[in-house]
Amino acid sequence: MKNGLKEMQYKFIGKSLYFPEKEILLVADLHIGYEESLNEQGIFMPRRQFEETMADLEKVFEKIGEVKEVVILGDLKHEFGLISSQEWGEVRKVLDYLKSKTGKIVLIKGNHDTVLEPIAKREEVEIKECYVKKDICFLHGDKLIAECMDKKIKMLVMGHRHPAVVLRDGYKKEKYKCFLVGKWKGKKIIILPSFFPFVEGSEISSIEDNRMFIPEKELKGFEAYVVGDEVYGFGKLKEIV
Repeated sequence: MKNGLKEMQYKFIGKSLYFPEKEILLVADLHIGYEESLNEQGIFMPRRQFEETMADLEKVFEKIGEVKEVVILGDLKHEFGLISSQEWGEVRKVLDYLKSKTGKIVLIKGNHDTVLEPIAKREEVEIKECYVKKDICFLHGDKLIAECMDKKIKMLVMGHRHPAVVLRDGYKKEKYKCFLVGKWKGKKIIILPSFFPFVEGSEISSIEDNRMFIPEKELKGFEAYVVGDEVYGFGKLKEIV
C-alpha cells in the first residue's frame, strides 16, 4: 500500500504492517496470557493462543524475511496488575523468536502492560511510551502523546482499538479484523487490528465508543482494509457502518 510519499510506503502482511524501505515490522495487541486469565475466572479454555500466535508470526516472516526492527504497539501481555505464569513463559518465547528475526525490538507500553518491565529487563528489550522514527510516530493509541503531535511527524501508527468489520450476506454475518487508514489533524493515521488470534475485535459500527482520542466524525472518514486470505479495501467507514 502506498500513500504517495516514497518514505511512507507500507504493506499489510496478514495482521501486521510492514515498511519495506525502513525494514520495520509492526504488530499490535497480542494479549498473551488471555487463557490463564480466563482460567482464573473459572472459565475453561484450551491453551492454543501461543501456538496460533507463533504460526501467524511464521507466516509473516515467510513473506518478508528478517527485518531491521520489530515494534510491538502495546498490550503484548493481557493481565493488568501482575505477570501470570503463562505470560512469563510465553512472552519470553515470543520475544526470543522475534530476536531471531530482527536486530532490534521496541515495546510500546499499552494499557495492559502495567507490569511489563521485569520481562523486558530479562530479555534486554526497551519499553517506550512512543517510538519516533524520522517522521513516523508509533504509539499504542489509548492516549495521545505530545511527542507524536510535533509538526515534523507526518504519520501515526497505533493499535488499541482492535478494529473489526461485520460483513452481512442475507441472514449470515461474519466479523473480520481490519486496518483503519485515514487522516487526522493533518497526519496520516494507520490503526492496526489486534494480532490476538481468538477474538476478531470490536465492530466498527460502535464507532461512537471508539476508545480512542480521534473523534467519531473524523474516524468515519477512514478507509477499512479487511483481513481475510488477503487484505481487501472495503471503502470508508461511513459507507460500511
